[in-house]
Amino acid sequence: MQVVGELDSDGKQDVFIVGLAGTSGSGKSTVAKRVASRLKGHVISMEVYALEMNHLSLKERAKLNYDAPHATDVNLLESQIRDYAAGNAVEAPIYDFAKHLRVTDRREHIPATSLLIVEGILAFHFAQLRQHFDLSIYLEAPDEVCFHRRKVRDITERGRSLDLILWQYKNAVLPAAHEYVLPSKSFADLVLDSNADIATVEKNLYQAIVSKRALAGKCWRPLKKDRFARKDLQ
Repeated sequence: MQVVGELDSDGKQDVFIVGLAGTSGSGKSTVAKRVASRLKGHVISMEVYALEMNHLSLKERAKLNYDAPHATDVNLLESQIRDYAAGNAVEAPIYDFAKHLRVTDRREHIPATSLLIVEGILAFHFAQLRQHFDLSIYLEAPDEVCFHRRKVRDITERGRSLDLILWQYKNAVLPAAHEYVLPSKSFADLVLDSNADIATVEKNLYQAIVSKRALAGKCWRPLKKDRFARKDLQ
């Protein structure tokens, strides 16, 4: 059995890629970052791959529907996932969520590791992305829970007004969820209840990834001090 992190016969690191989808506010970003950190991996968020609309005014950019598939630079995203799968570091876009624009003079360097989690509401919508996932997990939570989480995030992290948050949720987030996100759940290998506390969701995601990697022969052995380590995988 090959252990993740070792080099394959071509001298490249064996990479395990997880697709993580769910409606806005389901907890994807938070748990993806926590689990990736524990497994020494990295996260790519689909949000930062919004098509560049820097030529528009701030008012115009704020009213765009970023939850629809046409707003995603899926070709750039797919090419970087492919590069990462080949064992290469990537330079991901940086997005200014307060101003609704892509930063043009900087990129985020994402070093090559043995694990990549690709998270986003439309992670399963695009067939060209789904083909790269070794494991596809969907996080599910009630609309009211998702809205509350999104509202708190947008106010505290993105400096958005309550009026804009309500407008976006009614005119973009909910329609996109029903038209694109919820139907894509059928492509998931596993659906996790994310209505629970974040620590529980994190634990369930962690165990799902570790178990699947072991079954796939891409085994990662958790440290004994890791509070989520399963005894049968040590």
